[in-house]
Amino acid sequence: MTGLVSRGTSATVRGSATRRGVGGRRRGGFTLLEVLLAIGLITLMSSTMFVFYNQTLRARERGTKMIVDSQLARVVAMKIAEEIRSCNGFLLGPGISGDDRMIKIQTVVITDPELYIRRSIEDDPLPAQSDIREVQYYLAYDEEETFVYPDETESWKPLGLVRREIKTLNQVLIDETDSEDVELDLLAKELTYLRFRYFDGVDWIDKWDIGESAEGSFGNSLPQAVEITVGYTPLPPDEDEEIDLEADPDLIPSIPERYSPQTYSVTVRLPQADTFFGSRLMRASRRSNRGSGGGGGGF
Repeated sequence: MTGLVSRGTSATVRGSATRRGVGGRRRGGFTLLEVLLAIGLITLMSSTMFVFYNQTLRARERGTKMIVDSQLARVVAMKIAEEIRSCNGFLLGPGISGDDRMIKIQTVVITDPELYIRRSIEDDPLPAQSDIREVQYYLAYDEEETFVYPDETESWKPLGLVRREIKTLNQVLIDETDSEDVELDLLAKELTYLRFRYFDGVDWIDKWDIGESAEGSFGNSLPQAVEITVGYTPLPPDEDEEIDLEADPDLIPSIPERYSPQTYSVTVRLPQADTFFGSRLMRASRRSNRGSGGGGGGF
């Protein structure tokens, strides 16, 4: 009897709960307005997180690009500086000559070790190499394409910084298409800005060609220091203009390079330069000769 009463009681309870669920209380849920508000909040939070992460990634990319660009500019500038530092004022010609857009260096290198390896008489001899090389640095341009520069001028398209090396000096014939004679290398296509300045002991100037003139044969033709500036701001090609003898650019002090986050500058002191500032005296002699109408002779 007890078991039967218990089963009946539980059945009665279940039936009552069922009836209350059907006719009494309303089951819990979300209204359409609540759903729309929830979707809107989720969308707003997702958009905020997307903007935050997007800005973070862009800042990271900009920082990475600045580091990579500065490192590339530094490596290239230091490479040029090392070759300038190794030049000499008394070789087969002027140790350094050039202007603000191009520099020509005579430097000393170590020849290829393969030249000293014993070879069979039947093997073709290796091309001769000189331990004195002539190196040039300048900007190259594509004359067939037009480019709009930051100052809104249209001119040839910049190709980047070029290094040209003549390996066999004082040869009767130099074939510029032969890599054994002349090596032409696009050193950095990203670098489209290049400027050189030369220090004679007193002034910075934009042109240095003392070794190529008559007075260069009387003394050391090296400047006291060279300033190298490379960068990423496209520099239009330099148009050929007639030089005024009364305002020769190698006699006019140079304007200092303006600071820009797009450029990297390094100053190289030449230990082989004349400690008595002979190059300064040569320029003073040239100035006096030009002023008196002379032909530009030496001392």
